[in-house]
Amino acid sequence: MENEYISTVLIVDDTEANLIALSALLESEDVNVLQARSGNEALKIILTNKIDIILLDVQMPDMDGFEVAEILRGNNKTKTIPIIFITAISKEEEYIFKGYELGAVDYLYKPIRNELLKSKIKVFLRLNKQAKIIEEKNSKLEMIINELKEKKDEISRLARLDGLTGVFNRRVFDENFGNEWARCFRNKKYLSVIMIDIDFFKQYNDTYGHLVGDDALILVAKEIVKTVGRSYDEVFRYGGEEFVVLLPNTDYQGAIFIAENIRKNIEKLEIEHRNSEIAKYLTVSLGISTCVPSDNIEKMTLLDIADNMLYDAKRSGRNRTTGKNLDKLMNNI
Repeated sequence: MENEYISTVLIVDDTEANLIALSALLESEDVNVLQARSGNEALKIILTNKIDIILLDVQMPDMDGFEVAEILRGNNKTKTIPIIFITAISKEEEYIFKGYELGAVDYLYKPIRNELLKSKIKVFLRLNKQAKIIEEKNSKLEMIINELKEKKDEISRLARLDGLTGVFNRRVFDENFGNEWARCFRNKKYLSVIMIDIDFFKQYNDTYGHLVGDDALILVAKEIVKTVGRSYDEVFRYGGEEFVVLLPNTDYQGAIFIAENIRKNIEKLEIEHRNSEIAKYLTVSLGISTCVPSDNIEKMTLLDIADNMLYDAKRSGRNRTTGKNLDKLMNNI
């Protein structure tokens, strides 16, 4: 809680009588008072305690107050601690400016007037507490902002995924297909598309129910992702029991190889389908199209031909892969 915080004041003076007198003055101010009798002792205390303000004598043997202040200002952990210099020597402007350049927030001149010291300490401690309150609130605000950003990122991520299977959804396919087409067009690289459809899936749902059908879709999606393998290949749920795979930098033979592995691996899952007309397990049909994107081929043509190849696979008996290499077709025109 903010009102439970007790401020800590460090008094640095090589004269015992001054330490006692200054400490006695601050006893009634609800502060924790620490004492140091030299610059080196002060630095040790500062590095092991959280200090809110320092009353620092300028004239001390071995290391004077200015040297202590300079060391503190060179450390990120201590450079913001307010310092009030206590001195009995020259009040010349050049001498005072040196202290302010080293981070002093004020000067007190000996002999010290008690009420003046108390009032200055109260002001700086109040400012220090307010700064801590602001810092704490800023920290909480930053945490809230980070949490909101994480939630926003998670929502954005989830909005890109199919809610059932966890692969990318149709909207992301439309976006990524365009991007991959443009990239392969620029780089004159192959782009292959595989369309995948689960055979007799309506009968599967009618036989086992939609919840079991959902489980089957999840298993099929996971197997497609695992089989495709490469980080830049992408799997999408295109709709219902249909999936699509984008294979950048993959020629026709490479796409056939991947498609056949997908088909075989899904059959190896041995998902029972007693009402399938072709096998006792769940199977898929696949259609492939491949080209090097160019001005001679429309983007949607690549997708349409993959879809046509999928239906050819179904008409040819299902549980098989068919495809076309558009570059070979274009070369024959």
